[in-house]
Amino acid sequence: MTPLSHGLRRLATPAALLFGSLLLSQHIVRDSTMIAGLPDPVGPTGWPRLMLGAVGLCALIWIAKELLALRRAVHQQKPIDEEYEGYAYGRAMIGLGLVVLYGIALPQLGFPIATAAFVALWCLIGGIRRPLTLALVTGIGCVALLYIFVLLAQMPLNRGQGVFDGFTVALYRLLGIY
Repeated sequence: MTPLSHGLRRLATPAALLFGSLLLSQHIVRDSTMIAGLPDPVGPTGWPRLMLGAVGLCALIWIAKELLALRRAVHQQKPIDEEYEGYAYGRAMIGLGLVVLYGIALPQLGFPIATAAFVALWCLIGGIRRPLTLALVTGIGCVALLYIFVLLAQMPLNRGQGVFDGFTVALYRLLGIY
């Protein structure tokens, strides 16, 4: 396989992400005229559009990196894979699986517990092993997200089912959110 054909194949994923983010940002709701009628950008479509924009930006950066690697590989006549030695594909797959599990657990556990577990596991996968650092990143990050989404943006996040609902309400009261 030539560096050019291999490099073009590597562009497929970021190009698909860019295309998907552009396409989905216009179809967050069934009636796209509803989005235009919302006066406040921090409404129900604000956060999804921001995240899709971030995905699109990351895809553009990824495409730029792939094009630079392709250019270097063609000029130096070396395999393009040498540009990415040491990339942990296994960790990336575990991270993607963790995101899917987070989405599945969210309705049952509620936002605070599911997010705390997600952030803690994400940090562990990323290499943070010191208990104090792990606790601070998880705790401060989750509390900040609760204040931003529940108190400031007034988004009705999942509180969980059964005992998790009661825990979430008690936590919100303790933090002064409710």
